[in-house]
Amino acid sequence: MIGTRAGKLFMIGSICLGFGLTIERFQSLLGKGFLCLAIVFLSYTVLKNVWFELVYHHDLQVDLLMILSAAGAISIEYFSEAAILLFIFSGSEVLEDYVYRKSLKTMESLMTQIPKQASLVREDGVTVVTAIEQIEVGNRLVVKKGEQIALDGIAQQKMLIDESLLTGESRPVAKEINDVVFAGTLNIGETSTYLVRKKSSESVFSHIVELVEQASRSQSKRDKFLHQLQKSYVIGVLGVVILFIIGLIQFQQVSFAQAFYRGMILLTVASPCALIASITPAMLSAMSFGAKNGILIKNGDALEKMSQLSILFSDKTGTLTEGQFRVSDYYLENSRLLPYIVYMEQQSSHPLAQSIVSHFKGQSTLSPSQKFSVQEIAGYGIQMGDISIGNKRFVEDFLDSQDYLTKESQGTLLFVAQKEEVVGYIELVDTVRKEAKEMIQTLRHEGVEVVMLTGDRKVVASKVAEELQIKTFHAECLPEDKVSYMKQQKTGDNIVGMIGDGINDAPILANADISIAMGSGTDIAMDASDVIVTQNNLQKIGLLFKLSKYYSKITRFNILFSVGVILLLILLNLLGYLDLTQGVFFHETSTILVILNGLRLLSFE
Repeated sequence: MIGTRAGKLFMIGSICLGFGLTIERFQSLLGKGFLCLAIVFLSYTVLKNVWFELVYHHDLQVDLLMILSAAGAISIEYFSEAAILLFIFSGSEVLEDYVYRKSLKTMESLMTQIPKQASLVREDGVTVVTAIEQIEVGNRLVVKKGEQIALDGIAQQKMLIDESLLTGESRPVAKEINDVVFAGTLNIGETSTYLVRKKSSESVFSHIVELVEQASRSQSKRDKFLHQLQKSYVIGVLGVVILFIIGLIQFQQVSFAQAFYRGMILLTVASPCALIASITPAMLSAMSFGAKNGILIKNGDALEKMSQLSILFSDKTGTLTEGQFRVSDYYLENSRLLPYIVYMEQQSSHPLAQSIVSHFKGQSTLSPSQKFSVQEIAGYGIQMGDISIGNKRFVEDFLDSQDYLTKESQGTLLFVAQKEEVVGYIELVDTVRKEAKEMIQTLRHEGVEVVMLTGDRKVVASKVAEELQIKTFHAECLPEDKVSYMKQQKTGDNIVGMIGDGINDAPILANADISIAMGSGTDIAMDASDVIVTQNNLQKIGLLFKLSKYYSKITRFNILFSVGVILLLILLNLLGYLDLTQGVFFHETSTILVILNGLRLLSFE
């Protein structure tokens, strides 16, 4: 706290104030000299900030009221009162800066914990330490026991990983061959190798760090409103103070010096410092707690809206279910299509595609001359030349001489077509997430309705909805259908949320009042969301809701408390029961209390 420049100036000013108050009793002139030095040191940082905002941004800060109050006290030779005012005010500013830095500590630590170098295995087998910026996709890296993984990659051996820095989950995660490993996580097993799948600037960790930096600079709507109100408020208070001084002189026959002194008290206690500090420290504390527990909150509005949530729409695949499909059955009239199917699915990031690739990983691949451009059609499937793979909607207009489209299944069916004729199918099955039911029960208990949206068939969606006790669901949805269902509910005071993880979910995430993306989802879904659950644990959604409720409770109390203190101090001054030192003390104490109250969110349970 004292290590900052403002802290050092405060310390010097405090020493000068102590000397001034002590010596003034015996040597008036020397004492006033020390008090003037104290005023200079204690006011420097605040005055500099006020001047910068005034000159460069043409903005009147509430701190200007405190500076004018001190200047007014000096003008009527109340040097000790002016110095004490600045001492208490500057001390609270230094403390406020300290707690602000404390609330950002978790985020700042997150930003610094990523390796700058990695052990690269060259083609000749020699390992060299290389800067991560020089490492390319496809390079092979070695990570020793106790070392951090430097880049997102694919495990080449079984690995035991601590992902707590990224997800907030302390339990080690066992990685199998070909599983994805993430930059910033810790290898706690034996020395292993992995293949790089993303450059340093594209890794999940780097993406999250970038979003954390943005979040730390964000403001909620209420916070923005309070800061925008400052200019009008300052001008209004200055006008009221002038009228107050004139009124005391005219109607109560108070001397100018006495009226001016009480006017400076009013100028001090009317400053809304506590009101301005009611939200930001609490918001940053909640964000910090979230980041520590695998919940990345991008902005303060997300917290406010989450606390008012009425309906939460949820995707099914990869969100309510594991998204780790396995191929249970398949049939192709022409087995030579299989390499083409595998190649096409390799170009997609959809969980179904990844499962198909994994199931047929031993299948021979296409030669370069056989490869074509693959087009992914959101909500339907993928296409390459005259070969199509997708859901029933994608191929329902094609010739189906063998009645593949009538096949019954409790899983997910993808149909294979060639030259506009259905020639086979692939059946996949998924499992419901263990924590999904608990999340739904938690939200329902809090009065939030959960609605499932899925592009899957009705029979599959019905089975999942029944297992999770979801009353309302919509099946066979295209992306535009999901948006339409959401807009139907965005009426009146309803605050509507969405949780998803795929390309198909990006449009509805963008349209939701509060959007939540699973950390294993696509970059598009993560970019479109307000909150990212870096660990695929739906229990975090319940935790986020409770955190937002607590945040809302704390900020409402802070606002009411700070306004109440301002009104009480103004009343005491009007009645003549308050001097300048007392006014500053109670005013700044209220500011410190609302900041400390906001910091309670750092240890939310």
